[in-house]
Amino acid sequence: MKIGSIQMNSSDSVQENLLLTESLLIEACSQKVDMVLLPENFAFMGYPKQLVNEIMEDYQDGPIQSFLSKQSKQLGLSIIAGSIPIKNAAGSKSLARSIAYNDQGNEIAYYDKIHLFDVEVNGKAYNESASIEAGRDVINFMTGSELNVKVGLSICYDVRFPELYRQLGEIDIITVPAAFTYETGQAHWHTLLASRAIENLCYVVGSAQWGEHYGNRKTYGHSMIVDPWGEIKDELPVGNGLVVSEIDLDHLAEIRSKFPALSHRRINYD
Repeated sequence: MKIGSIQMNSSDSVQENLLLTESLLIEACSQKVDMVLLPENFAFMGYPKQLVNEIMEDYQDGPIQSFLSKQSKQLGLSIIAGSIPIKNAAGSKSLARSIAYNDQGNEIAYYDKIHLFDVEVNGKAYNESASIEAGRDVINFMTGSELNVKVGLSICYDVRFPELYRQLGEIDIITVPAAFTYETGQAHWHTLLASRAIENLCYVVGSAQWGEHYGNRKTYGHSMIVDPWGEIKDELPVGNGLVVSEIDLDHLAEIRSKFPALSHRRINYD
């Protein structure tokens, strides 16, 4: 199985972002990728109030979701949308929802971001919970030509919480679409992705925003694919583009057989 991870510098224009997304999906298709991950906020990186008042969509009804379904079917490509702003039940906030589509354009799974980025970095405050409602459920799904690849979904800040991934069970791929700030990315991005790969003995796919955005926000980039031994298979430091790697299930099984750390876990110490 061949997986791709797209890196973008998204703006506050949904139309422009979807045009860029389309061009990068076509590039992924030309490289014969089976499944591709889009970054967090790929369709909109703008003011939170605009997101709530103008951009967020009803679930299964909106231009961003329709675009992805159409693209996956036309290109014959499985797509995991990093995050799409979906209205919560009250319509007052957005859910940051990662939606997976198969190569026929059908939705097969979705995950709502659980951990929200309410922090201060170098004097700048971030308050995702003001406009986003946290999700509750951990989600994995089966994919691949024989439905033999288990994928666990997460979004950005989730990567700092290893207990989330333990709840997913034994998985083959973790997806981490992100819009890491430049400061936190420079300090922690590589370490966090490698750590999640090593401790779960699985592949980790990180799809990132990069460069400058609205409100003097700057994101780190460095989209990458990390193997179960913590080695980077492909990486894109800056620029719009794509990283690609084969997901070798035989290699994964061999590592888990020779280094069976997952089976050595002791939850109770009595």
